[in-house]
Order: sequence, then structure tokens, then C-alpha cells
Amino acid sequence: MKKKGMKIDRRRFLTAMGLGAGSLYLPSMGWRPSKAKASGDLPVRVVFFITPHGTVPPNWNLGFPGMEGADYERDITGLSEAEFSPILRPLHRHRDRLLVVDGLSRTSVIGEEQRVFRDNIGHDGNGHHLMQAHLLTCNWTLQRSGSTCIGGSRSIDQVLGDRVGVPGRWANRVYGYRHQHPYSWLASGEPAAREEDPSQAFRDMMGLLPDESEPTEPTEPAPPTREELIDAARTSVLDFAAQEFDRVAPRLGSEDRMKLERHRQLIRDLEVSLAARMSGGGGTTVPGGATCDPTFAGSGGGMEQFAQLTTLALSCDLTRVTTFVARPLENTEFGVPAGVNMHQDIAHNSTPDGASYTPEAEAHMTEYNRVYAEQFAYLLDQMASVPEAGETLLDHSVVVWLTELGTGTHHTYPIPNVIAGGGCGYFNTGRYVHFTESALTPFSWGGPFRIGPPQARLYVDIFHALGQTDVDYVGLPEVMDQDGNPISMRGPLPMLRA
Repeated sequence: MKKKGMKIDRRRFLTAMGLGAGSLYLPSMGWRPSKAKASGDLPVRVVFFITPHGTVPPNWNLGFPGMEGADYERDITGLSEAEFSPILRPLHRHRDRLLVVDGLSRTSVIGEEQRVFRDNIGHDGNGHHLMQAHLLTCNWTLQRSGSTCIGGSRSIDQVLGDRVGVPGRWANRVYGYRHQHPYSWLASGEPAAREEDPSQAFRDMMGLLPDESEPTEPTEPAPPTREELIDAARTSVLDFAAQEFDRVAPRLGSEDRMKLERHRQLIRDLEVSLAARMSGGGGTTVPGGATCDPTFAGSGGGMEQFAQLTTLALSCDLTRVTTFVARPLENTEFGVPAGVNMHQDIAHNSTPDGASYTPEAEAHMTEYNRVYAEQFAYLLDQMASVPEAGETLLDHSVVVWLTELGTGTHHTYPIPNVIAGGGCGYFNTGRYVHFTESALTPFSWGGPFRIGPPQARLYVDIFHALGQTDVDYVGLPEVMDQDGNPISMRGPLPMLRA
């Protein structure tokens, strides 16, 4: 099946198509470890799902009114869909696998506000810029003269990828869009590579691009164009994969044949979805009429395609860490008339502390976040559909929904967090956990107030869920409150572990 100028490796394609030894752990093939060994033998994956602008806390949380003055937890598995909050309602079907964490603070950001506004260390205290730079670093930003601040250290997705990645595969993948600045950083001021085109991400994953390291014999005719190489490779890969599925299927029991068929359909649906959205100009055509232009056009469907790509990459163990940055929504997607500015007209006025709060802005912001909850639920659907060691890919992953801001009015507290999956039993899911204000804030414009535990400590839990128990803090080990006393950012959070 190999064609001149292309790199088509049988083992890689078997793995990418879910046919590599152990990739789906089908018992009929003797691939599945015992249930007792599953958690220890399987890798735990992590996905960071990031949305912009923050949320509307009363319409997001699942707590008990009047209990905010203490740490507490509640079981959410018995709640009806109507009893779920308006924003989180699309996640109801996954409630057994959810851990909803409320009351945390972006403590390092507040500490940097103190440095900028009180101590004159740097000049950029814009809430969006600080929160974007700190979200995955929990560290001081790179304050740039005459420009905005950006990430000042390596982000946790990159650190995790280095620690748990497999040689010869991707340490991590960053998929999706930009909100203003990147969230993922290789080092101070060095953004990680991010793929915004689902079509290109799929081609990268399938290994369809030519291997430019292979020498070209001088006597050969003019090399094929890039489009011709993609055309030939794509046809070869899909034909090859179909043959392998047909070869393996007769050896499976009926249940495992159904699992393999679902996995094959995931790949086929993704391929058809991407091909159907190719632009019509300048491309080549494969059997069935799919256009193979390397460019990709269109504004809708990218989020779903990236959810499928993330599932495929993780289930085939091509990477174990993915950051998935959600696309900013168009007004029509959450029922807002054209011409209304999401940032100024809605987000800034969506909570009572906003300059011009209106119930209408709150309702729009609630719907904005509910749509993102639907997209997060779709990602969970995809991961839950992949069987793995008697459970699912979702059961063996930690999927974290993070927001750029706490609220549309730039609050750094409380910060909403949703964890799904549990990471092979590390997190005790099916619960809502509320943390109360326990520390004096590092900075305030008015009188002193208290904030909840640092969100950075949740990241310590994520490191531990992936087996990295030597990690005691992420970013800064401590931040000083406004009286000069340390707020520790060390150690995992209480109440989260199983």
C-alpha cells in the first residue's frame, strides 16, 4: 500500500484506527486486562476544555442556598434534570461521572493585581489578559513594555504532556480557537502550537502528509503535488483500514464486534464530516466524491469535529493530554440579535455588580454558557462511547471544563469548575462540592474580603490523578494576602478524592 513519497506505517495506522494490540481491549481477542488491573494498566488522560467570559454563578451552581458559609458537598446523582441548574442541565445525563467544584479562586491572578496596582510591578492589569495568562500557569505573567501581558511560564498541559507522554507520539495537543491570547505556553512568552483547522488536525493524526525526509531520486519525474499525495494516501489508508476491520471482525464475539463497529463508525463519521466541509476550489476528489482540498472552510461544526478528534487521539493513545479551546459563539447560537456586543453589552452587565446590570443580559449570559455545556456534554458523549477495559474512555480520563473568568464582570472568584470522568477512580464523582471563603484576599479596591482556596490546588489533584504524586504545587507555591501573610497554593484539595 505504500506509495513513493508517502509514509504509511502499518502499525501506526492500525493503532490510529483502533486496531492496534490492546487499543480497545476487546476480550474476544484476549486484549482486555482483568477489571482489577484495568485502572493500574491503563493510562489516565486529561482534557482541558476552556470557554471564555466566565459564567453566572447563581445559574451555574448546584448548591444549597444559605450554606455558603461552610465547606460542604451534596450528592447529585439523584437530582432530576429539572433540578439541575439552568447552565449545567445539558450535563445531567453524565451526572454520575461529574464532580462540580464551586468556590475556588484564581489566587495567583489576585496576587498579580496587587503587584500591578499597588506595587507597580508591571503595568497590565486587564482582567482578560491576566486570567488568560494565569489559567494554565498559575504564575506571574510576562509583563511587556508597551504591550499586553502574556503567559510567564510553562503551562500545566505542557508539563503534564512531558511527564506522561509516550516516546514517538505527541506529548500533547492544543486544539481550537483564540479568545485573545493563548492559554498554553512552552515557556515564558512562548505559546504552544495550536491547531485551529479540524481538517488539518485529522490529516496530521492519520499521517497523511508526505514524508519530506525521504530522498527523491534524480531520475524520477516531477514530484506529485501536495493535493495528489493527500488524495493517494487518504484512499490507501481508508481502504487499508477497511480490510483490517473485515479481517478482525469474524474473530470477535457479537458484543465486541458491535464495539469495533461503533469505533469504525466514529472514524468514518469524522472523515465524512471533514470531507463534506472541504472548500470546493482547487481540491482533488476521492471515490465517493469527497473533496480533498487541504484548506478547510466554514464556521459551523468545528467544535463537534474537534470533540471527535480529541476522542480519537486519546482512545488510540496518540496523546494523553489535550487542551480544547472553545470557539467564541455567534449571537445567533444563543438567541441574541445581531449587533449586540457579547463582551460589552452582555458579559459586563450579566451580574448585579455590573455597571449596567439587566436581567436580560443575565438571561443571555446564562444561555451562552448553557450552549457551551451542550458542547461539553457532546465531548463527554463521544468519550463515553469508546469501550475500554470493561468501562469507557471517559471513565479513564479527567475532563475539566475551565472558564477564562469567574464571571463576565471579571471576577476572579468564585471560579466554576466541572470535572468529568474521574480518572480511573481518583475523583469521587456524582457530587457537588462547595468551598467557602477561607483566606484574606491579596488585593481589593475597597475593604478587605475573603476568598476560597486556590484553583491551582485542583491542578495538583489532576497531577496526582495521572500518577504524578511528587507534584506539590503548580506555578507559585504561595501568594501573600494584603496583610502580608502567605496563602499556600500547595497540596491537593480536600473532599475531591474517592
